Amino acid sequence: MGRKESCPLEGLNFILNVLTQTGTTKINTWYVGFGTGNYTVAATDTGANIVGAGRANETSAYSEATRQALVLPASTAAALTNSASKVTITANATVTITNAFVVSTSPKADATGTCLSSLKLTAAKTLSSGEQLVATFTLAATSV
Repeated sequence: MGRKESCPLEGLNFILNVLTQTGTTKINTWYVGFGTGNYTVAATDTGANIVGAGRANETSAYSEATRQALVLPASTAAALTNSASKVTITANATVTITNAFVVSTSPKADATGTCLSSLKLTAAKTLSSGEQLVATFTLAATSV
């Protein structure tokens, strides 16, 4: 499945501030939200606006009580992937997933915290009730 992804300014600023500012607290656990909105990811995506209509339009049509944790190992090649611990959700209704985002808060529809990344799938995935979506994410840094 292809995708268009973005590390919004909020996420980039957070990364830089953790590296350089004494007062910035590291976030130990990141969570994945899934949405049904048909939007274009943007540098202006934030934890406060990503969940709503007109953006990701986060869905709660899955059985898990909260957003699932994104478990990442230490980076060894300027990239992190959760291939050893994939994010899995089980649909509890028919739902079409069009996007995903990584934020610092676990409650579904929570509009607080920090948005680290957002992505729009190039092909939507329709799930029937009881069907699982298993997702692998890779966060990478590129040198110039």
